[in-house]
Amino acid sequence: MPSSPTSQIPSHQNFRARIMVSIALIFITGIPSFTCAFANTAKKSKLWSGSVAFGFSSATGTYPSINLHSHDWVRWQYHRWENRAHVSYDYTAASTAVYANRLVLEDQGRYYFKPKIHYIFGDIRYDRNQFNGYYYHLIETIGEGNIVSLGKTMSIDYQGGIGAQEDQPIGMKYQTNPAARLAVGYQWHLTRHATFKENVTALLSTANNNTYESVTSLQSQLYGPLALQLSYTATYNEFPVISYYKKFNTITAADLKFHF
Repeated sequence: MPSSPTSQIPSHQNFRARIMVSIALIFITGIPSFTCAFANTAKKSKLWSGSVAFGFSSATGTYPSINLHSHDWVRWQYHRWENRAHVSYDYTAASTAVYANRLVLEDQGRYYFKPKIHYIFGDIRYDRNQFNGYYYHLIETIGEGNIVSLGKTMSIDYQGGIGAQEDQPIGMKYQTNPAARLAVGYQWHLTRHATFKENVTALLSTANNNTYESVTSLQSQLYGPLALQLSYTATYNEFPVISYYKKFNTITAADLKFHF
């Protein structure tokens, strides 16, 4: 009788090292931004902002489950410079045994040629989700983007860039390949207290292990800085290494979010 998918997810001896390297890269790119922000708080207000969110999520795909979910972000902006960093984490467990810890770390720095219109960016993203058949993905890209205003309540942010992708599929060797990033973000302020967002990202690699991700969210203010956010994340990976890993996985989450 074949083994279950979860029993065959092996441990990775460099697991902790990979996480620490990715966290270090994100914080290294963000430290100058945060340092400058705190140094200039006396001159201008709201140089930095962010949110902390925590709740529950339901996953489908390789292993359907109920998870603890967290999604946090921080943004710094000063004149034409902006830095955005976010962390998304899902803790999956069943029968007191941990099956997986999904982790996404991303940091993007931008320089605007015109305020909130045209910009260049550098982006680094680390994904660890063993249910997609990979120990990790690490992609670094540089490129340009534009923000198009669609009236007073809507906007579209689209960008494209090139770089390199490092990953280690489960059961295969570590590999590095040229890669590209295409992303589109749509935002609609339904009311003063409710916002709808749709973000679609394509991570393309010459190794044909392309990943497509769609994140749909609806956020509503509850009281002051406290809000409720509902989100649906769909991920499609073209090249699962082992047959029982599903190409299509989803996460539906409900979070309480605190803005600061």
